Amino acid sequence: MQEKNKKNTEISARILQILENQEITPNLFAKKLGYYRSQTVYDIINRKSAPSYDFFKRFEISEYSEIINISWLLTGNGTMLRNRTVQNSQNAHLPSTSQETELQGKYNEMQEKNKKNTEKKLIPFYDLNAEAGTMEISDMSPVAQPDEWIDAGDWFRDADTAMRVHGDSMFPVYKSGSIVVMREVKDKTLIIYGQDYVLETSEYRVIKRLQKSKDKECWLACSVNDEIWEKGDLAGRLIHEPFDVHINNVYRLFRILGCVNRTESSRIIHANHKTNY
Repeated sequence: MQEKNKKNTEISARILQILENQEITPNLFAKKLGYYRSQTVYDIINRKSAPSYDFFKRFEISEYSEIINISWLLTGNGTMLRNRTVQNSQNAHLPSTSQETELQGKYNEMQEKNKKNTEKKLIPFYDLNAEAGTMEISDMSPVAQPDEWIDAGDWFRDADTAMRVHGDSMFPVYKSGSIVVMREVKDKTLIIYGQDYVLETSEYRVIKRLQKSKDKECWLACSVNDEIWEKGDLAGRLIHEPFDVHINNVYRLFRILGCVNRTESSRIIHANHKTNY
């Protein structure tokens, strides 16, 4: 484990050297490697996860392969910068067969040394609110890094993010203040009706149970809290009524895998800069 951590730490340090040398941010670096989100790069440089073969392959076919010595990145041997003149051709960014074989071989060697070791599955926790109440405006500004990391053991191996619940429209399934653990759904046609999801639009973020809508271009977003108005003009109606959400207005969709809800503090959360849960 110590040898593995040492290698990962050294690679993380070399990636930081590249960022400094090229005067770029982790976000821009991730974008140039073709990542949809920058979290992968942040996880590597913060030593939360080891760089994968996919990371090195992306690096090899990026513009940085013309500048940075991939052997140096993998092993630390040699110099950071490549000492050669780059040919301006259509295939300048494509690795040769020998380069790809070398890259795969070095990665396999590194993985072989580490295969007996296991790492915890830490789920990135973003301390933003997923509304389980009225559709309040949420802070939708991009988050570069998670606020904390949740160690859920083997329970949520397929989770990729977690968020805090705010509101009571999904009570008692999800209590306000609890944390939902989620997996992003890339293909909107694969939703399962009757299941709970977090929907993000440009205006709000809500937790709802999705059902079919009469409008084929919409989902019916339903609450589980069946409280009704007791007085006034709305007496007898649901406080949290279902509503249609146009599918095209949902730009991110997460299926809820479970809920973290404790009545006392614990050590399940690893903080970046916070000390209390």
